[in-house]
Amino acid sequence: MEQEGGSTEVHETDRTTRVAVAQLPSAKQDLDANLERAIDAIGRAGAAGHELLVFPECALSGYLFDSRAEAERQAVSIGDRRITHLVDACRRASVIAVVGFLELADDVLYNAAVTLGPGGILGNYRKQHLPYLGVDRFVAPGLGDSPRVVETPVGNIGVMVCFDLRYPESARVLALQGADIIAMPTAWPRSATFLAEHVTRVRALENLVYLAVADRADEENGVTFLGHSQVVSPAGEVLVDAGDAEGIFGADADLAQARNKKLVIIPGEYELAVFAERKPELYREITRTSATGL
Repeated sequence: MEQEGGSTEVHETDRTTRVAVAQLPSAKQDLDANLERAIDAIGRAGAAGHELLVFPECALSGYLFDSRAEAERQAVSIGDRRITHLVDACRRASVIAVVGFLELADDVLYNAAVTLGPGGILGNYRKQHLPYLGVDRFVAPGLGDSPRVVETPVGNIGVMVCFDLRYPESARVLALQGADIIAMPTAWPRSATFLAEHVTRVRALENLVYLAVADRADEENGVTFLGHSQVVSPAGEVLVDAGDAEGIFGADADLAQARNKKLVIIPGEYELAVFAERKPELYREITRTSATGL
């Protein structure tokens, strides 16, 4: 794999995981229709040999709501029968799935993404960075109260959601926690073209991880979503891009590439220990609240 004029040195032989993103529409205020579409997609992904399938943000509910009450009617608890049905689908298909949904927990509404496998619920991430858009106006931010990286038979999967991409610290934390693949449900509107064309590649490259982004390409409340669901390699190469098509799109992820954080341009002469040479003591300003309030 060529990177920055050289190749990465791989010290281990590891598995290749077939990673896929589901670029599918969501029917607003129709949880059961969206559930059936997700179950069907998991089955099709398994039949095609995909091992990890990432769905868009709020795939079970839709994203654009006008009030909290409206959004809450489309929210489910982590123990809801719909989540159980998705687990059953994962079991039948032998697939790990990351599914965006609206979660209601103790009367608090979250924009969440649950990681599911044949054995049940593996993790549940609640979106931490909330733009003043759509349903994010009515949800609470996640506070790091659950693990963001889960170990699975297909690799270590980290999760972030949509606007989290804007914060390089979010992806870096996942990489430091051992993520091989970052799964990112999103609901990009057409104005997010720069994110799809550039920022996803940078996040994968700077953290030496695979990034699997699932978006929609349909319309909701007069808003057209961008599409361009994609899988990006640790070299910043877009391995697959869905454009504006509906479907399931996959690529192979060599996990050894994500687990090796050393770039070797010329062995013994020009080697870059990207993570080992970090200087955390110099980055403390990043975690401080700005005095200017910016």
